[in-house]
Amino acid sequence: MISIVIPTYNEEQYIVKTLNNLNQLKKDLEIEIILVDGNSSDNTVKISKNLVDKVIMSKKGRYIQQNLGAQSANGSIILFLHADTIVTKSGLDILIEKKNNFMWGFFKISFDTKNFNFFILKKCINFRSIIFKYGTGDQCIFVNKDLFNEIGGFPSIALMEDVALCRILKKKYNPLIINEVVSTSTRKWSNEGFIKTILKMRLLRLMYYLGFSPSFLEKYY
Repeated sequence: MISIVIPTYNEEQYIVKTLNNLNQLKKDLEIEIILVDGNSSDNTVKISKNLVDKVIMSKKGRYIQQNLGAQSANGSIILFLHADTIVTKSGLDILIEKKNNFMWGFFKISFDTKNFNFFILKKCINFRSIIFKYGTGDQCIFVNKDLFNEIGGFPSIALMEDVALCRILKKKYNPLIINEVVSTSTRKWSNEGFIKTILKMRLLRLMYYLGFSPSFLEKYY
């Protein structure tokens, strides 16, 4: 079984589409859907509760929510899915087919807006993922449950928890990078501007690698 953990906070605009997609996949695949909500002030929980296997209420914080969801997971594989990201049946089929041949990994990424800017961006992200062997949360990181428990889950940091997890995991095992893409929303680029968002994310990641604390970086996220 694959346990899919979805951390949410005020995601009523996106979550139904994501959950409806998962429930369609559930007709053919053995998956468990776990929603971990960080005390949303909108209707996220209300509209989601009949579309998931478990709803867990949590303190807000992506690493906190994802670790709580993983603790509740029954599957041997845990997949962390953002509320605005769509995963395909063919992608999960590959995951199931190769379940005995990997310990962790992630998918290549695509975007729900199709233009030249996002075409180039996805190529850059996917190239970086192959070269440096790490993915981000938008790429649906998945991990063997026993390994996840062994390393203590996501590090307790407010930002870059996905990158930090991958850095730990790749010291132990090479990732399985699934060519079947997941499609994620371009809302953060639309809200803040394409160039501004890219520059901000690159600067934050550089500062993280230079040793700035995630709690400091969170102030500028």
